[in-house]
Amino acid sequence: MPPGSGRGADTPAEFSTVLNTLLDAVGPFLNEVIEHLAATAKWKGQNRGAEPESPPWLLRGAASRIASAIAMATEADLQLLRAHYDPLPDLNSPVKQVRTAPGMPPAPPGPQPGDSGPRR
Repeated sequence: MPPGSGRGADTPAEFSTVLNTLLDAVGPFLNEVIEHLAATAKWKGQNRGAEPESPPWLLRGAASRIASAIAMATEADLQLLRAHYDPLPDLNSPVKQVRTAPGMPPAPPGPQPGDSGPRR
């Protein structure tokens, strides 16, 4: 793996720091590339009515894919951090705990004793 690729990261936070350092370093350059590709696609209005697979269409697509790659890397980083540090609660765990509580059978479905229906 290349140096600074996260190989030495021990935690998701450390890996995130390495990834964000990379994105911060290449971000300005890639944004310039995106702008130049988009401007080239629009040169002399050639992008208007451009056919699929034509040079303006391909240039615009390349600019879009670079922007998407940056966004995807940022989203992957966020998902990794959330999964490790703020996982979603297990919505089934309270049900499992009630069903497995020793000495008490699960409550039957429907109205319970003492339940007189809706109050007015």
